[in-house]
Amino acid sequence: MAFDPRDPYDAAALYDMWLNCSHCPATFDFEPGGAIDLDYYHRIGQQARHDGWSVLPTRETADELVFTVLCPACTERLGVDGCEGRLEMAAPAIDEICRAMRDASGQAA
Repeated sequence: MAFDPRDPYDAAALYDMWLNCSHCPATFDFEPGGAIDLDYYHRIGQQARHDGWSVLPTRETADELVFTVLCPACTERLGVDGCEGRLEMAAPAIDEICRAMRDASGQAA
C-alpha cells in the first residue's frame, strides 16, 4: 500500500514531518531508513496508527486542515480514539507537498 493523502495518519506525518503530540512533548520516534519520500511518510503514519497514536483531523476552512495528534498516553488520558476513516479530500497543502516531492524525485503523479 502506498501513501494516501486522504489517510489522516499519512497526511499528518507528511504535514508535521514527524508526529508530535499536541498535548505533551512526546514525539513519535521512527527511523525506517531509506529515502525520505512519500512511502517514508506512509510508513510513519501507519506505524503510529499501529502503536496507538491518534490523529484527529479538523477542517478550519475549506482549504485548511489542522491535525490534532495525540500520543498513546494522551489518547488514553483524554479518552479519544484515532481516526479510522478517510478525509473527503486532501488538503491543498498536502497535495502541494506531494506534488513537489514527486517532481523532485521524477515520479509521475
